[in-house]
Amino acid sequence: RTREVTRAAVLALLAAAAVGLPACRCGGKPARDGKAGPRPVAVVNGEPVAAEALQRELARARASGIEGPGGEDAVLRRRLLDDAVDRVLLLQAARERSITVGQDQVERALLRVRAEYPGTHFDDLLAQERLSEAELRGRLRDQLTLEKLFGDEVFPAVQVSDAEVERYYTEHAQEFEQGEQVRASQIVTRTKEEAQKLLAELRRRPQAFADVARRASIAPEARSGGDLGWFGRDSGMPEVFQACFKLPMNAVSEVTPSPYGFHLFKVTGRRPALRRGFAEVQGQIRDRLLREKRAQAQEAYLAALRSRARITVDDQALAAVAP
Repeated sequence: RTREVTRAAVLALLAAAAVGLPACRCGGKPARDGKAGPRPVAVVNGEPVAAEALQRELARARASGIEGPGGEDAVLRRRLLDDAVDRVLLLQAARERSITVGQDQVERALLRVRAEYPGTHFDDLLAQERLSEAELRGRLRDQLTLEKLFGDEVFPAVQVSDAEVERYYTEHAQEFEQGEQVRASQIVTRTKEEAQKLLAELRRRPQAFADVARRASIAPEARSGGDLGWFGRDSGMPEVFQACFKLPMNAVSEVTPSPYGFHLFKVTGRRPALRRGFAEVQGQIRDRLLREKRAQAQEAYLAALRSRARITVDDQALAAVAP
C-alpha cells in the first residue's frame, strides 16, 4: 500500500511545503537585534506555519520556473500556503490516530533516494535545494506517515467492482482498439544516389536486407539489421512509414525521402486491426479506476479535515513573503 520513494517521489518531497521545520509563534520570534521575527503566515488548529518555510518554498518554485499567472507571486504564494496547510492538517490527523513510522523505514527510504543519485549527485542535490540530510529525513518521515494515514484510514474503503470494470471497457471501446500494424526493417542513407545503388543490389538479393542494413545504414537500428519492430499507421513519421502499409511481404520499397535521409523498407510481418480482449485489459482498467477513486477519496478526506479545522491566515504576513 505504500509506494516506493523513487526519483519522482524525492523531487515531490523537495517541492513540498516544509511545514515540519520550526515555525514562529504568533508574536514572532526574537531576532538577534531584539526585534520580533516574521509572524506566522497561518495558524492551523493552533499550529503555526512559518513565514521562513513558505519563503524557501517560494524560492524553490521560482528557481524551478514555476510562476503564478502573469508572473505574479500572490497566486503562487497562496497555492504554496494551501499545500502547507493541507500537510499540517494531515500530519495532525496522523498524530491523533497515533500513526507513526519507524526509523528503519525512514532509513530504507533514504537509501532508495541515495540510489537514485549515485556518487556525489546526492550531496549536490541537497546543496542545490538547500536541505540538510536531517531535513530530508524529516520530509521522508512525514511522507511515509501520510502514506500510512491514507493506507489505514482512506484506501480500505475504496473498492472497484467487476461491474465497474466491465462498464468502463464497454463505454471506452476506442481505447482498446489497435489498428493495423506492420513489422519492418529499414536502411537509411545520406544521399538518394546511395539509396538507389543499394536498392539495385537488393532487387537481386532481397534476402540480404539485414546484412546490407548493418553495412550501409546510418540509422541507429542498423546494428540489428534495420529492424524497426512493430508499429501502426500513426507511428513516427506517418508520411514516411506509410509506404510500409502498401508493401507486399518481404518486398523492398522504392526510395522514400525524409528529413533524416533516404529510406528503403522491407516488411517482415503484419497484424490486422483488432480490439484488445477484456481478459487482456481488465487488470489495467481496474488499476486505473482504483487510482482515480483513491485520488477522489483523498480529496474528500482532506476536505472533511478542512471543514472541521480552525485555520487563520495572516494576509499581511503572507504578502510580505518573498524569495
